[in-house]
Amino acid sequence: MAAGAVAVVLGTAVVVSVLVQQRRFLAAHREFSGRLLVAQEEERARVARELHDDLIQRVGLLTQEVVDLRVPLRDYDSATRSLHGLEAELRDLGEEIRRLAHRMHPSVLDNLGLPAALRSLGREVETTEGLAVRVLVDEPAPALTPAAALSLYRVAQEALRNVVKHAAAGEATVRLAQDRGGALLEVVDAGRGFDPDRDGARRGLGVTSMSERLRLVRGTFRIVSSPGRGTRTTAWVPEMGG
Repeated sequence: MAAGAVAVVLGTAVVVSVLVQQRRFLAAHREFSGRLLVAQEEERARVARELHDDLIQRVGLLTQEVVDLRVPLRDYDSATRSLHGLEAELRDLGEEIRRLAHRMHPSVLDNLGLPAALRSLGREVETTEGLAVRVLVDEPAPALTPAAALSLYRVAQEALRNVVKHAAAGEATVRLAQDRGGALLEVVDAGRGFDPDRDGARRGLGVTSMSERLRLVRGTFRIVSSPGRGTRTTAWVPEMGG
């Protein structure tokens, strides 16, 4: 075989070897990313259960003890005022722990399903951030696996967080509907929007996380936006058994 032909064969073999190694690396990376997301959700669920089952109950008991103490101290104005203040702080602390547990892993998603979880998320964002959120669910709601439902919930959570942080919008709409044999989630705002080509990097981590979540449940993910024309975030997942 001529030297030139040998060089071509060797060069081709090297290219093929590199491509094989790249494919193996990408496959390993995707598998690792999937396992990491699952591990993160499992840890969030564990911590949320501990917050809800232990700390919230303990704060509730302390609050009741303060209430009970007010009775024998009712003639002591300063002590009573101090106990009133302590009671209010304990109630605020208990509510903050409840919100933290809900953000980490919404129990309503496990118990009542995605539509109820989205409505609860909308109310929470309205209460804590002042953003008016309309949640629209087309009936019947799509039947989803727990992983697919959690993926859509996390997309809604991240998209609303971006509206609060970047959009300068007064309201947002979350819609869940059946579409193409699956479930379509849309989060839409009429805020300032952005240029994905120029400003996409600053939201890169959140976008990457959402894209990876949807890929793991055989779904799709897209953000459409332009300056002055708002933002539309869409995610689609196949229905259970689809």
